[in-house]
Amino acid sequence: MAESLSIASHGIAKAFTSGQITQQVIRDCSLNIYAGELTLVVGPSGSGKSTLLSVMSGLLRPDAGQVLCLGIDLWTLSATEIDRFRLHNCGFIFQGFNLFSALTALENVALPLQYLGIKKSAIDQRALQALSEVGLAERSHLRPVALSGGEKQRVAIARALVKEPKLIFADEPTSALDKENGLITVDLLKRIANDHKATVLGVTHDPRLLSHADRVISIEDGYIKGDERPNVLTRQSVTHE
Repeated sequence: MAESLSIASHGIAKAFTSGQITQQVIRDCSLNIYAGELTLVVGPSGSGKSTLLSVMSGLLRPDAGQVLCLGIDLWTLSATEIDRFRLHNCGFIFQGFNLFSALTALENVALPLQYLGIKKSAIDQRALQALSEVGLAERSHLRPVALSGGEKQRVAIARALVKEPKLIFADEPTSALDKENGLITVDLLKRIANDHKATVLGVTHDPRLLSHADRVISIEDGYIKGDERPNVLTRQSVTHE
């Protein structure tokens, strides 16, 4: 069981307004997330799980509450400071892969490193190492059109991993994949969390993945409803009742 607290939310809330209608999506949520494990947030469509992920990763400002990432009070930072924090500390994986079609797998993975001022020779070496870790070193020269859906998502995982971030966020990373590739993806995320001691926080609607996570958090109507560990005793880290 991981012991290092890396993300903590306290009383966060978020609503969206369309015309005269306001929908409260997240309600007074307090939650601790730990390094070295894969944590999955599960809930029905519209439950607020993707909004929660966006707030806790610095992509969406909450209406109320506090998010501490690696000890930093995230939402007290300026937009530029938050961008810099994400660049240096966060990797992101999306359901649509978000790969550049004109670039090879190696070039897609290398792209984030170019913003960190790293030398070209070191960039290519690190990108190839990241692709090797997800089993795609021999496919590094191919563009996305020549890759299967599972391979595209593994390239996306390598791109998130290449910066060696402390925090990795995954938004429905298996929704575009079949069962086999979905399980390969979630097991890969778990191994990255355990081996790299990274914090991997993802959201999913797929119940088949839950037994592969270190920790499963259930959300419904914006409230945290459950906090379980499939294989060990539950850590009591949800303070919202």
